[in-house]
Formats: sequence, C-alpha cells, structure tokens
Amino acid sequence: MMPQFQERFHIYVLGPNQDTRLTSVAAGALIKGITLTLDPDAPFALRGRAVRQTYTSTLTQAGLQFLKTRWTGPTESDYRQQVTISESVQMANFGQGGNPKPIFPPVTYPANGIIKIDVQNTGASAIAGLTFYWIGEKLFPWGSVPAYGYPDSFSSIWFTYPQTISALGVSELRQDNILTIKTDADFALRAGQAKAPFQSEGPRTFAEVFIKLKDFNKKPYSNDFVHFDIIFGGGNPSRTIPIGPTPTLMAPFGTGPAAPGLFYPELYIPKNHQLLYDLQRSDGSGGTNQSESFDICWIGAKVFQK
Repeated sequence: MMPQFQERFHIYVLGPNQDTRLTSVAAGALIKGITLTLDPDAPFALRGRAVRQTYTSTLTQAGLQFLKTRWTGPTESDYRQQVTISESVQMANFGQGGNPKPIFPPVTYPANGIIKIDVQNTGASAIAGLTFYWIGEKLFPWGSVPAYGYPDSFSSIWFTYPQTISALGVSELRQDNILTIKTDADFALRAGQAKAPFQSEGPRTFAEVFIKLKDFNKKPYSNDFVHFDIIFGGGNPSRTIPIGPTPTLMAPFGTGPAAPGLFYPELYIPKNHQLLYDLQRSDGSGGTNQSESFDICWIGAKVFQK
C-alpha cells in the first residue's frame, strides 16, 4: 500500500540565526518560549533531536552539561515535559555524531506550525552559540514535489561515493558543490561520514564546519546550515563532550566510521543526476587557523533496474 504522504528528509535548525538570544545564554538564565516557525509548504514529522554549542578553543562543549529544556508539540502549549529536563540525561552525545535522540512515535506539526522551547542554563558560565536540531521529514501530497523511487524490478549493492573537499578556508562559504551519480545505476543515499584526513604531522581538526543539502532544483533539506557533528557520524575523535556532573570531557562514544549518520527517509537520486550541497566554515578559536581539507563519504546502495 502506498503511504499517505510523500516523505522528504528534512532538518529544522533553531540557533542564533533564528533567535539572537541563543548567541549567548547567560549563566543562570531561563528563557521561555523561544519559537521556531516551520515552513508553510508541508507538515513536519519530528523523529529525532540533537543539540550543540559553539566549540571552545579546546574543542569542548562543556556548557551543554548544564542545559535544561522542555519543548512543545503541535498546539504550541502541549509541553512534552512537565518541567525543564537536563539534555545530558535525555540523549547520548547530545544527539551528535549522527546519533540523534529518537522521537517515537513521531510528533507531527502542521505546515507553518510552531515549536516552542524553554531553555535553562544552570551552570556558572554562558553557553555560546546554542543550537537545536529537529530531525525528521516533511509530508507532501504525492506529486507536489519532484521525487524518485525504486523501479518495479531491481537489484542493489552496497556502494559509497567518496569526495575530498580541498582547502576550505577558516572563514569560507562554498556553494553548489556537486555529487554526480554514475550512469550505470541509481543511488539510494542512506548515510554519511566525514573527517579530516590523517596527515604527516597528525590528524587535522576543523571546528565550525556546516553543510546544507539541496536537491537538483536547489530545494534545501534544511532551513539553515547543519553542523557536521550532527549530520555525520563523528569520525574525528579529538572533539569532546561533557559526561557526568563535574563534568569529565570524553570523546563521543558509539560514533565514528563504523556508525555513520543516517538519512531517514533515504535520498533517492537517479543515475546521472546530482545532489547539491553548500559548505560553510566559520572557525573561531577552535580548530586550526588555516585552510583544511577533509573527506566526505556518501553511503548507500546502487540500484540497478531489471
């Protein structure tokens, strides 16, 4: 049976670009009713969440240990938590490393709907660049947006498209990068991984690198840029997250090359078609003060029509 809606992968970002109060959340602050207005083109089914803050000079996010939140469902007043709850007890790695906190059953918001979130910083220092990610799918009527799917009869094999991004500057916007699918088969994009390649002087690091995926019509799969540590599997172990009340700073667990970030629903790209994406790097005190190269692996399956 055909699903009721045409499902399209989408991430909504709520950060300083959407509400300037998230640029720096002061120690002890409680900010109520921060609002994210969803796009008017389709309802949105929320399936996962993640949160991050801007990296410090030592590539940590220690402020997240003291972050409490609560957020609403589709009626704007139906909070899904009785009080604000520590994000550290709700999800591993704060949903980073391609491992968002699952939301099941999914929460469906109407087109042009609103998600409200209350934010509380119980720590002794400000949280800089606080950003929330709402991960799921837009629900379109069939035929209202371009969509491709499996042929009636096919075979498939696991396949990866690797790409090297060369010399992305410390502060650079690089638009309309292209992944071109080969002419022999369609490609079902199901996962992604990205990391800095190991060089002679050791592993290189980049801190604030973001991506915006787009289809061949340049229709984006997110309302803003998404940090690499959210959408990919976290292949760089030099970055740390806070664990425990002190906190102890540790490399994310359960992530890395063996556990890439997953795309659900998958992105189905016909042969000889393209996936577009924009890259943005805005490293401050974190990372290296020079251009950096890194690898992206687009992981999925080749689909051969029979």
